[in-house]
Amino acid sequence: MKTRLLALGLMLGAVVATPSASAANSAHTGRDAFPISWTPCPERPEVRCGTLRVPLDWAHPRGEKITLALARRPASDPARRVGALFVNPGGPGGSGVQIATGAELFISPELMARFDIIGVDPRGVGRSAPISCRVPDPEPGFTLFPRTQAQFDQMLRLNRELGRGCLEQTGPLLGHVDTVSVARDHEAVRIGLGERTFNWLGLSYGTQIGANYADLFPKRVRAMIFDAALDHSGSSLSLLADEIASEEDAFNRFAEWCRTTSTCAMAGQDVARVYDEMVARADASPIPVAGADHPVNGEDIRLNTPPYLEFKEAAAHAPVAGWIQLGAAIRDTLAGDASAFATPPLTNGTHPFFGAAANACQDYAVEVRTFADMQRRIQLGRHLAPHLQGGSQSWLINRCIGWSVPPANPPRLLDVRGVPPVLIVNATHDSNTGYKWAHVLAGQIRGSVVFTRVGDGHTSYFTSPCARSVIDRYLIDRAVPGPLQVCTD
Repeated sequence: MKTRLLALGLMLGAVVATPSASAANSAHTGRDAFPISWTPCPERPEVRCGTLRVPLDWAHPRGEKITLALARRPASDPARRVGALFVNPGGPGGSGVQIATGAELFISPELMARFDIIGVDPRGVGRSAPISCRVPDPEPGFTLFPRTQAQFDQMLRLNRELGRGCLEQTGPLLGHVDTVSVARDHEAVRIGLGERTFNWLGLSYGTQIGANYADLFPKRVRAMIFDAALDHSGSSLSLLADEIASEEDAFNRFAEWCRTTSTCAMAGQDVARVYDEMVARADASPIPVAGADHPVNGEDIRLNTPPYLEFKEAAAHAPVAGWIQLGAAIRDTLAGDASAFATPPLTNGTHPFFGAAANACQDYAVEVRTFADMQRRIQLGRHLAPHLQGGSQSWLINRCIGWSVPPANPPRLLDVRGVPPVLIVNATHDSNTGYKWAHVLAGQIRGSVVFTRVGDGHTSYFTSPCARSVIDRYLIDRAVPGPLQVCTD
């Protein structure tokens, strides 16, 4: 499971008005408006898999339709059932169907007893009308950190080629995979299920879906958890700067932990210095890796480091802690095996990367138009993050420069009113979604509460028993933790 933009490393402005909730659903009232076709899931027959037809463009609800995929795992204690709990694992690009079909791996027994676990593959992702692209041929020298005008021109040309290929293969759906459309899809699922209200557990990007849902349909919310809050209100530059700083903070904390922890492969060494030297050597002499898209250079190392920073401790879906893996990756690269930092070739035109990229390009207005703009971004990264130098999942949004369709849902402030208290959970040293973002998002949702986990890693539900307990109690009983209560595990 990935969070934020998938760091799969291909290295690979008009604003469309969004109709009001009432306008989008004026012709759709009642359960019969969105019938769901159910069958036993092939991989888990006790879980029901469903399909649902929704408008490709919610501004034209009677127009062309696409098919969403969803799964429903019934509550194991139906006599004490609270309702339906929708779970989104983040990304963008994470599969909600996989969460529901494998719920016992991710969701606590308490929640599984009291809720039907509902997972939806967002439009453009997984089994829900996946984005299809023509995979461009790789070009030597392609970089997301262009140092010359020629390199910038090459990046722009290949971005445009990728975008055109996606538009040709996917069609008009490419311009309607924004988060507002995804939120409206979830309302259609709620109607199709016949549920009066909506419970939500969203992680990372899943918090952005939830915030937009609450903004559109506040009266349909019973309880909402936002775990690792994504702020979508600032300029792309300010959001990039925040994430660059968060990733660098996480790297520095990893380096000190690794130096002083015997279980780290680089224990006893100046890890940050060794990392910088390793990056410089890879830039000077890229390291061949069998099966990789290209030899591993310093840019590959920096861009593929953040996923390892997401989990200091083992998680439900990451049985080996990311920090342990990063220490081993540095050791192995120094010994000549850089496979842990390699970029796998994208030979499949429906690879999840493309759905993630299409969503990101619909949600962000990238403010880079010239080589001079790009140079200022690189300067920002170099000074905010001396080690990663801007390497982050948000940096991959530079693939949207020159994209084929304008963003439908660029960053904007929300003003969410009329919902029950939304609980926003965030770690103080989250590597992807900084603690600041939790408070920025809380300021856009009236009556929301920020709950703090003092610690590292991205998201809390899968890594912190303390946070999981707080989240479970809130979802079941709507018990809001007190302002002085924190988790430290």
